[in-house]
Amino acid sequence: MNRMLINIDYNKLKKYIVINIIDFECILVNKIHTTYHIIEDETGYKLTDVLEVHFLETPKLKRAQELKDINDSILDWLEFIDAKSKEGMKMLAEKNENIKTAYEILERASKSKEARMAYEARQAEIMDQMTREKTAREEGLRKGIEQGIEKGKIENARSFLLLGVDIEKVAKGTGLSIDFVKKLKDEMN
Repeated sequence: MNRMLINIDYNKLKKYIVINIIDFECILVNKIHTTYHIIEDETGYKLTDVLEVHFLETPKLKRAQELKDINDSILDWLEFIDAKSKEGMKMLAEKNENIKTAYEILERASKSKEARMAYEARQAEIMDQMTREKTAREEGLRKGIEQGIEKGKIENARSFLLLGVDIEKVAKGTGLSIDFVKKLKDEMN
């Protein structure tokens, strides 16, 4: 049997949440909102918290009072998404500040093709800016690490020179050039 070992740095895994809002009943559980994780079949042991899958079924809204399985905020969002009229959406927006924000964005984006294109361009620019900032942070971190490593090599070389280790061995042990180690030794004297 072939075994493949995957080397994963679990600290770098980000939580991945999938939200499926569907307009048909597909889950045979009598709930509007169901949540799933990866668990071991026999023991029920949850493998990880980094994956979570949600199903929200709008047809079950008609039975919301009967099911009583959903918090009011999620229920408001589902009613907003499933609203049949602008008035219904507006009423829900007045109840909930987050829905109000979504409603305002929806109104702006739906006014005209040009407004929608401008909104999408603005959103794309925001995402691009966030990507540029993240890349700059990562590059700064990488450079900082490289500088720290170089500083560590120089400090090690100084320590070895103080102990009397010859220049060639110091250069070989630290990865610094012989010329650099010679200059370092000259500065120390």
